[in-house]
Amino acid sequence: MLGKIEDKLLQPIGDSNAFLLSCLAFLDSGAVSSIVIVYKNEEQRIQLNFCLSEHLAQYSNLPGLNILWVQGGKERQDSVWEGLHALPEEITHVMIHDCARPFIKGHTICELADQIIQNRAVSVARPLKDTLRLRIDDSDNPLQPSVTKTLNRAKHWLMETPQGAPRKWLIQGLKEANTLETLVTDDMAALELAGYPIAMLETNYPNPKITTPDDFSYAEFLFRS
Repeated sequence: MLGKIEDKLLQPIGDSNAFLLSCLAFLDSGAVSSIVIVYKNEEQRIQLNFCLSEHLAQYSNLPGLNILWVQGGKERQDSVWEGLHALPEEITHVMIHDCARPFIKGHTICELADQIIQNRAVSVARPLKDTLRLRIDDSDNPLQPSVTKTLNRAKHWLMETPQGAPRKWLIQGLKEANTLETLVTDDMAALELAGYPIAMLETNYPNPKITTPDDFSYAEFLFRS
């Protein structure tokens, strides 16, 4: 956020924010029985809890709904590890979502859940539409002429979230990543290390990730669309 925004999860998007939009999508889906919210520090936990609490009354009819809180770690995989182990033992299948993608829809969450409970590892993703080119040299300057290689875009997918799998698979994959001292940028990468095949679920609507301040203009447009 380049120091311009204090917490992108709580930055207003219309009359909501990324955190709340993400939580309500899962609650509205009816596909989950437990939610673990992984927070970075106590100050953020208090703010997130205050944001969510006023909306929970409307979900009092969801039987056994369990909302848990756990502090995350230094890297993404550390936070996912903490979240997985905060769940009740009876939870066998999980979805992991980045709240920086606030426009996920409930019907997609249901589709993903239907696949995961068949003991499959599945991620929301979309096929690459642009030409993908690899620079062969190590230069950080894109204006520096370089030998390049054009890659087959038909075989490349852009990964999004939610991503899900049997819980024990994810734990096994994260253990493997830690053993190999490998930093994974998404949860499917950990499953790949453990040898599990990955399936892709393509959506027919935008599911962008909010990364820079400029992304909020697009988020506002999607919110009001």
